[in-house]
Amino acid sequence: MSAIAPTPKKTFTERAAAGRLNDAQILNSNNVDGAELPASSDVVVAGGGIHGLIYAIHSSKFKPGNLKISLIEKNSKPGYKIGESTLPLFSLWCKMLGLTGEYLLRIFGLKDGLAFNFLDRENQGEYTDFCSNGTPGLFLSGFQMERTMSELLFTLVAQRSGVNVFHGKQVDFAATKISGGVERNQVEIQKGKFDEEPAKAIDSSLFVDATGRFRQFASKNAPIHRFEGWNYDATWAYFNCPKDESNMKFRHWEGHNTNHLCFPEGWAWVIRVPTWEGSPVAGLMDMMTYLLDCAEAAIPNDQIPSSEELAEMFGLKLRWVTSIGMALRNDVKYPEDMSAYGTKEAERKFYYFVEKYDLIKEFMGNFEIIENLYGPNTTWIIRKSLTYQSPVVSGKGWLAIGDAVGFTNPLHSPGITANMATSVYAAELTHHALDAAKNAKDAEAGELAVRETFAPYDDFAKRLVPALNQMNRFNYCCFRDPRLGAEVSALWQYMGGVGTPGWQLIRQNYNLTFENYKDHSINWAWGCMIPEYDAVAKKTIELIAPIPLDEVVPDATVREVIDFSNKVKKEAVDSNRFNFRWDGLLRYYDIFLNYDKKKTSKDKFARQCKKCSSWLVLRPDWTKCYTCGNERTREEGIITWDPPLAAEEVKALVAASDAKPATRQEKKDPAVAEDPVAPAFTPLSQELCV
Repeated sequence: MSAIAPTPKKTFTERAAAGRLNDAQILNSNNVDGAELPASSDVVVAGGGIHGLIYAIHSSKFKPGNLKISLIEKNSKPGYKIGESTLPLFSLWCKMLGLTGEYLLRIFGLKDGLAFNFLDRENQGEYTDFCSNGTPGLFLSGFQMERTMSELLFTLVAQRSGVNVFHGKQVDFAATKISGGVERNQVEIQKGKFDEEPAKAIDSSLFVDATGRFRQFASKNAPIHRFEGWNYDATWAYFNCPKDESNMKFRHWEGHNTNHLCFPEGWAWVIRVPTWEGSPVAGLMDMMTYLLDCAEAAIPNDQIPSSEELAEMFGLKLRWVTSIGMALRNDVKYPEDMSAYGTKEAERKFYYFVEKYDLIKEFMGNFEIIENLYGPNTTWIIRKSLTYQSPVVSGKGWLAIGDAVGFTNPLHSPGITANMATSVYAAELTHHALDAAKNAKDAEAGELAVRETFAPYDDFAKRLVPALNQMNRFNYCCFRDPRLGAEVSALWQYMGGVGTPGWQLIRQNYNLTFENYKDHSINWAWGCMIPEYDAVAKKTIELIAPIPLDEVVPDATVREVIDFSNKVKKEAVDSNRFNFRWDGLLRYYDIFLNYDKKKTSKDKFARQCKKCSSWLVLRPDWTKCYTCGNERTREEGIITWDPPLAAEEVKALVAASDAKPATRQEKKDPAVAEDPVAPAFTPLSQELCV
């Protein structure tokens, strides 16, 4: 039975024009309970960024209808933020909501792997490299996201899930009274910035601080904690997006990866991402509503208009850009006079390292900077002292989530994927806590039940941020010598993060549910909490961190780190706890994780569109480019499994890939839903193995 495609509508564009509504008003008009603030709400979330939205959506889906949630965002619409790269656990959460690649790749870019180039400071032009695939598009797509778009999308998803999201409203943190107990909090909302509505108080049982690094409420309960040793400063800008990647001089360069250029003082990210900046909010809401309707109806990829077609249909602006930035140790000694490198601090620090490293300088010759992409004074951006932790993350009547809990470094994209463990964990515990409080004999017993419920969350948050901080220090230590990056830190990141014992996503066929997602999320943490990873990280930091940054790490020390890593690795591999298809996932490594510079093969899950050069997921049933609509042959969409997989192995993988989330399963024909190997995939199994 063919799915019936929804009709594209311009509901919000017409509503905004008819009522002369501003951005905040048109967004708030989409709330299920209307645009007016409620007198009471079980939960009030302060902050409409990605973690506040993930918390609200996850809570509403975990036990639908159990809690009333109101989210308060001071800005009139989702605003610019850095942090474009995502990882499989994020994609799996989206998949649980029915948001898979055929819909999200219309508004986001493809992220299908991580690639690292480790530069040799003492031997300019020399480097090692490391690359891992992402997940096969048959199972799951990865995304490079413009954060304004992801937060606008999740605003609509939250509203469709029964959450009331209010833009242009600001919590008065000074006047807000948080007491704990059922409906004993008074959250004060200031006078509307964009609609002139009077100030109002909302009675609530739980107040959630999702204000990110500003920690608006968490900061009132404990001062920020900084870790010993160096911290990190990030500087970045946006550049054009070259279609021809042949001039990228690094080996095996592919733009679908989050690409990294690593050097002793830090690292640079290179991310290819679509931007919709300059498009009207109402038009974006119309487009996203149409795509959400397509997802609910399970419309297949080739029946959905491409990104370019959608932009034209809804009167939107679309272009591809490259996000390039550096996360630098803050103990770097710069020249006293930096004027030769630019006019602003961010620009000067960026180009200091461009000039210092020949390979980076040659690489940057492919790009031209985009001035003020996100408004005045946004050409160059700098953020200092990235790493911090909130010592206290919950108390009577409140809790903190996401970056309000802490942050370390954008390396390996922990900001969304690792930190969203706090958001989903807190979302589920919120139900248990407030249910217990409502059933308690009195207010005191209710508050005690809440505190006992959130105790495991407190413990998890206290462990997570230091573990991620150690992970980054370990990686930065390995940046000191290119051999260590390729043979130690990058390997352990994947051995621990992908092969996490007991929590490998492939064992779940890349399908998680609301019954098991939280457990996977809190036990993942990029593998940095597993004993083997911890041992290698600690040993590496012990040997290398004390060596001054401007000095060369002695060869004997490099050898000692590699030997220790190999010893722990062999014991781990021999334990059979880390079994995985490593020779297909990683370049330079065999199935037993032995390093071999001559082994350059690995699986191939993406190719560029011949017309627009967008990177496309390899799926034989997707014959149209989701960016421009250009058609390709089925053969051009076939995955290259290298080393090859037997036909029966591929068939099993394809069967697993067709497991649909519950939100979409009910849309399918019952006869199809009963068969785990859907007809759309069964005929393709023989031709997937190349």
